[in-house]
Amino acid sequence: MKRILVILSAVAFIACNNEKEDSKATATAMVPTDMHGFKPSYSGSFVMDSAKNTETTLALWDAWKSGDLAGARRYFADTIAFFLPDGSNMMGQTDTIMKGMQAYRSSFTKMDLNVEAVFAVKSTDKDENWVAIWGSEIKTDKAGKIDTVSLQETWRFNKAGKVNMMFQAARKGILPPEPAK
Repeated sequence: MKRILVILSAVAFIACNNEKEDSKATATAMVPTDMHGFKPSYSGSFVMDSAKNTETTLALWDAWKSGDLAGARRYFADTIAFFLPDGSNMMGQTDTIMKGMQAYRSSFTKMDLNVEAVFAVKSTDKDENWVAIWGSEIKTDKAGKIDTVSLQETWRFNKAGKVNMMFQAARKGILPPEPAK
């Protein structure tokens, strides 16, 4: 009996050590070995990150869809920077920027959103957390005009888990094709 307990203890110890090694392996950044002469000016070293920031980004999209941004304020840092597809940007105090965002959102009577992909990553060499989200919005203005936009957004989170920056790219008038089956 004592021998079986020693063997089981050894197996459990080895299994725990292997699990630790596996988790270390998954936390290793995926850095390309051949950069083909390119040197990323920001980072080329990322790992998958916690789903918490992904959930925050989806909550922000949900607030945008509903049209009520008041509850979304808690997800933002005190100052934010948004870089928009037309080349414009909004930078400054979050409360001021959110008033402008709410006014813009209120100009639409309906907002349908679709998420194609969303994932969180962490830059290991910069120690920064990001969420990328791909989707589309179909918005209807007060005159009844419908506009369709495909979106790609990248949201940066500070150490407190608050959004402090967002980059947005858009393609108007077209929805992405259905995925291949």
